[in-house]
Amino acid sequence: MSFRHDKNYEFEVDLTDVATPEWNASSPAADAARMRELHQASVSVLRLATRAHDAVARGDALRAEETRASLERQLALTTRLIDEMLFNDSDSPMTH
Repeated sequence: MSFRHDKNYEFEVDLTDVATPEWNASSPAADAARMRELHQASVSVLRLATRAHDAVARGDALRAEETRASLERQLALTTRLIDEMLFNDSDSPMTH
């Protein structure tokens, strides 16, 4: 049976990449508050993706769609934060 049909399958979130030292190290050019904001936004994306996965695995279409919509909004916010940090311009987001 594939994991798509196994209701007991647990989606594993490995946050070791997110918690690497370079995320916590302060550099002269980095704005620590913005980096913390980006980190929290990224963790939220992972959390929402896990919730969506769980809802789909349970066959809960309503919860999956609600969570997917939240994930879409959070991902847009996170992408905007990345663009602002990379390009120092909040008015010109990259086209994806």
